[in-house]
Amino acid sequence: MSEQDDVRDDLDNELFNFIGKTVTIHTQGTPTYNDRGELEEDSFTSESIIIVPYSITDQERTSESFGDMPQGTMMAVLRYDQVVNTKDIIVIESENWEVRVIEKNYLPDNVATIIAMVRAHNQEPIV
Repeated sequence: MSEQDDVRDDLDNELFNFIGKTVTIHTQGTPTYNDRGELEEDSFTSESIIIVPYSITDQERTSESFGDMPQGTMMAVLRYDQVVNTKDIIVIESENWEVRVIEKNYLPDNVATIIAMVRAHNQEPIV
């Protein structure tokens, strides 16, 4: 067993299984457009994953002409084998968060994936 496998096992047992949070990730499929370039079908695939959120600043607010708008950013750690893309939507306690940054650490193999998310105001709730 390699050193990376030992670290992955430790992360599974002591992090993800201990304090991990089960969330839903929605990944956009290939959109279908008509001859005029209008979106006709926008499909999503969904699955449950375990993440460990941290560095959460979801209580920020900005003043807009229409009122206060809640802002927020969040970092999270995912298992090394979890597939995630920018613009994926992660639903955490009924709130949509859009993945903006994906970082992998190589030791020389990836042992965990770190993502940065922002509150997704412009996203319709995905059913």
